[in-house]
Amino acid sequence: MEEVLNMQNRNYTMVQAGLFEKLGSVTEAPAKGKLFLKESLGLTSMEVSLNQLPPRGEVPFYHKHKENEELYVIIRGRGQVQVDGEILEVTEGSAVRMAPQGVRTLRNTSETEDLYFIVIQAKEHSLTQWVMTDGIILEEPVKW
Repeated sequence: MEEVLNMQNRNYTMVQAGLFEKLGSVTEAPAKGKLFLKESLGLTSMEVSLNQLPPRGEVPFYHKHKENEELYVIIRGRGQVQVDGEILEVTEGSAVRMAPQGVRTLRNTSETEDLYFIVIQAKEHSLTQWVMTDGIILEEPVKW
């Protein structure tokens, strides 16, 4: 298994997991191809996972959540997301939000390409501020 690099300072934590196509080598069964970031980043308001699903691979179970909604963001490849029995075709650039109660699963429909995606999970209705209401633009010039 390859090592995940981790850096931390007072105001940030960084994980370098490497290339998406190498996720299978940094994770172990039963979550092979899935890297959860909550613990390694010290996340306190969400769970995020980086995912690689091989050709014709699938999540072998349905699931739902008690309180958390999920956002699936497709990075590369093509597949299908099933929510409450409805099948949605997804490709690079697709984003699908699922309510906690939505019964869901996912599969890669390609015969030859991996499906790469990010899943973000957070408590439904907990977002009270966002970029335009929480961001503060500082007057100091940017220096690199």
